[in-house]
Amino acid sequence: MKKLVIANRGEIARRIYRAAKQRNYIVAVISTQEDSDSLICKEADTILFVSSFLNATEIVNAAKKWGANLLHPGYGFLSENSKFAEQVENAGISFVGPTPQNMFAMGSKESAKNMAKKCGVPTLNALLSEDLNKISPAEWQKELKNRNIFSPFLVKASGGGGGRGMRIVDDVHELPNAIKRASEEAKAAFNDGTVFIERYLTAPRHIEIQVFGDGKGGGVFFGERECSLQRRHQKVIEEAPSSHISRELREKMGRASLSLVKETKYRGAGTLEFLLDENSNFYFLEMNTRLQVEHPVTENAYQIDLVQAQFDLAEGCWPEQFPSPDEFHLLEPKQVSIEARILAEDPRNQFLPTPGKIHLYIEPNAPGVRVDSGVIEGARINSNYDSMISKLIVTAPNRALAVEKISIALENYVILGCTTNIPFLQNIVRHPDFLVGNESTHWIANELEILNQKIIPKNFIDLLTSKKFRELLVNSLHAEINQSKINITFNNQVKSLPNIKALTTENDFNNFKIMRESEKDKFYLVGNSIDSLLSSITEVKNSYSFNLRNLIFSSNYTTQNRIPFYAKRLTSEYIQINIFGEYLNIKCPYYELSIVNKNQTGSGEICAPMAGKVIEVLIKEGQLVEAGQVLFIVESMKMQLEVKSSGNGKVTNVLVEQGKILSGTDIMAVIALD
Repeated sequence: MKKLVIANRGEIARRIYRAAKQRNYIVAVISTQEDSDSLICKEADTILFVSSFLNATEIVNAAKKWGANLLHPGYGFLSENSKFAEQVENAGISFVGPTPQNMFAMGSKESAKNMAKKCGVPTLNALLSEDLNKISPAEWQKELKNRNIFSPFLVKASGGGGGRGMRIVDDVHELPNAIKRASEEAKAAFNDGTVFIERYLTAPRHIEIQVFGDGKGGGVFFGERECSLQRRHQKVIEEAPSSHISRELREKMGRASLSLVKETKYRGAGTLEFLLDENSNFYFLEMNTRLQVEHPVTENAYQIDLVQAQFDLAEGCWPEQFPSPDEFHLLEPKQVSIEARILAEDPRNQFLPTPGKIHLYIEPNAPGVRVDSGVIEGARINSNYDSMISKLIVTAPNRALAVEKISIALENYVILGCTTNIPFLQNIVRHPDFLVGNESTHWIANELEILNQKIIPKNFIDLLTSKKFRELLVNSLHAEINQSKINITFNNQVKSLPNIKALTTENDFNNFKIMRESEKDKFYLVGNSIDSLLSSITEVKNSYSFNLRNLIFSSNYTTQNRIPFYAKRLTSEYIQINIFGEYLNIKCPYYELSIVNKNQTGSGEICAPMAGKVIEVLIKEGQLVEAGQVLFIVESMKMQLEVKSSGNGKVTNVLVEQGKILSGTDIMAVIALD
């Protein structure tokens, strides 16, 4: 039996693990001690502990000592590091991926650009890292102009991906700081701080071509993926095929991609990324010499298994499921597949990461729905790694049905505990532009206010935050009390309920009740007030779920409507509910604590925005600061965030130092505001 090491974590490690078990491999997973409670560590046959997922020598030594035959790097971490791949193969272990030579030639965005030019593939003009090292910052402006690279500029990490190590800059004088920050972020994420500058297209489409090479110059490609829906260069929703790509354009992009496969004698799965302008001109960006996060949409659209194909090639066989690599094939997609990335982040609070425990976890389950997940209920979202919880993938015969399917699946995906981007995703897939495929890499930024709106009517929110509802919900939750510290507090509060008279007014919703469902943490709202509420809604928005819209339309003809929702208390103070895909944190009426947001203007206390690590302290005691001035750089989930002053003043205390681990909203500094 072959022994496989997975040098990764989270959902991709579990995806590889499932494929490996179908081949009866014995599987070990690389892990750190701080991530040892992850789901994949519980599933794998063996855990090989290392100090970091970026420590190549430790990983290779552990795999060799265990007697591994194969090593799969997944994506991120060292997956595109040619030196790591070389170390693996020098240790006598088959690297499930491209050759070290492929990675060296194409894994760096800069060397890949040069290779693309050699093959006649269009590229964007760039000022490469070697150019930046030769000339001073004072000369950058002149050199950029000479190469027809005009504002806005894009500072981009040469290695890695996922939007890390990227900065958009409008003013050439801001480039030195942007380069410094992008380099630091890339170094932390990929152990490679090399960056370069290129022209930034303002509203392109982002199109990927999936290739698979035989390592001898031959290969096939499996169409394209539409990856234009991005925020800060990180993909949010992907689909295959693209609704914008014609058969003729697909062939042109495929032939260009395979020319690079031939030139480099590329081995295994890889993705070539292109920008497409309004005239359907395409420009090569980079090649990802690994399995992509969004590979499932290609798998579903073309009914293939890319991980199994990787294992076939690693064992010395061309995948039987693929056509011959020695001739060109323009394969037609068989279905339409759409993927949404489920992230532990709060889009309504500047997309801050939200690490923590998942208290309730229910995946959607229906034909054509796939969830690649790294968690289960009770799991912890670790602040030391990226924010991805899972990937929701749907497949249907055409795009309209796929869009409908993902809308329903997102509503039925329930995660209580940490805040997620699920409501944000629902607003995207129900937006009129998305329905017709009107997308660009800047679309999300332009529509951000609309995409962060609530996806239930205001009178629903009024009811759910009313004192009557909160009292009834506390009573309902009391039925499942156990002897945890939080629940003891609730228990004591509920005992006093008979002595407390609700402060209701004529405007309160009084004639309703909450019924418990047999399903865990599920409840129903029923009563005359609910019927009246539904019939009073005059505007039915596209952002509402199908279930809610149907309920509103039918409310004039039926009575005794039942509104389902999920609820879970997270702390002694807060209860989180999910209703029609919307999430609300509501306050227990008997645990009224005063909450002061100490980062708001008017307060002198500067608090951490979330759990993480202090990367840089930019102030000292006694220093004068201005409103908006950057005081600290904090890293969480591999992203760097700036903590700024809320006003003008003088620093009286600095309470953290570089390297300090932040547990949450720690006070980092105190400023005497003017």
